Amino acid sequence: MITLEQALVKVGEELKAAMEQELKSNGSYNTGDLSNSITYEVRQNGLEYELVRRMLAYGNYVDQGIGRGPGKQPPVRDIMDWIQLKRIPVPSNLSIQAFAFAIANNIGKRGTNPRPKPFINPSITKVMRDIGENLIAEGATDEIVTAVNEQLQSIKVTA
Repeated sequence: MITLEQALVKVGEELKAAMEQELKSNGSYNTGDLSNSITYEVRQNGLEYELVRRMLAYGNYVDQGIGRGPGKQPPVRDIMDWIQLKRIPVPSNLSIQAFAFAIANNIGKRGTNPRPKPFINPSITKVMRDIGENLIAEGATDEIVTAVNEQLQSIKVTA
């Protein structure tokens, strides 16, 4: 027997794993920070349950392909880390810091226009199709049966 809350916790765990896998398969997995930030929490208010996702804010930008507009340039240190992580060749006439500054300056002037790398909805669709719907139905059914049995036990029949 499984409670609805237990079913939702399991669905949340499966969603986190599916999102991590989707980030890796679509080329969005770099440092692991986004993956590690994904959590799910079950909230209950009376008979209403909610499965709430949390993750770093830039996860939505990755998912939807939202770029950075022109204006302020990103931190040069972050660009240097990105260059090293992606093993981007640095022109021989520039230091990594000068190269990172040039990239940051260009982003500051022009912004970015990344393509979407959806990982949220594909993960939800997969998990719900594979196990989520059945787990939730089982948990809800078990809770209903338990509640009905408790009600039946509380009925006193007198003759």
